[in-house]
Amino acid sequence: MATTWQPATLVQCVSTKPWLVYPGCDEPGGCHDLTLGKIYEMLGVEGQGSFYRIVDDSGEDFLYPMSHFKIV
Repeated sequence: MATTWQPATLVQCVSTKPWLVYPGCDEPGGCHDLTLGKIYEMLGVEGQGSFYRIVDDSGEDFLYPMSHFKIV
């Protein structure tokens, strides 16, 4: 599924399940600064369309899997 990006594309967080796990790490990473159900602005699509660049609750932008969001 191809996703097009527009400067004001809004996405809703539909999952905060950790997606990045390092062997031997006690705390899985990836989604600590997302709020389930919250609307975020998508800054871009990266990683061959697999990730959205989102300004999360920390105020900084990070890459998150597109499966964690739905376009609103």
